[in-house]
Amino acid sequence: MKVGRIKVWNKVNGWGFISSEDGNDYFLNIRNIRSGEKVKVGDRVKFDVFEGQKGPSAENVTHV
Repeated sequence: MKVGRIKVWNKVNGWGFISSEDGNDYFLNIRNIRSGEKVKVGDRVKFDVFEGQKGPSAENVTHV
């Protein structure tokens, strides 16, 4: 799993980006946040990566 911080989060539309410790940004969709978790800009999270329609994306997102 990778570790990073929520860089952008649009709560209304349910998407954003995670800036990971490896220097890359990953697209985040609300469907890929683990059940019961809520995120906001600045939160430290861990996540898996997959290649989505919008490029590298995060899934199984949870707080560290």
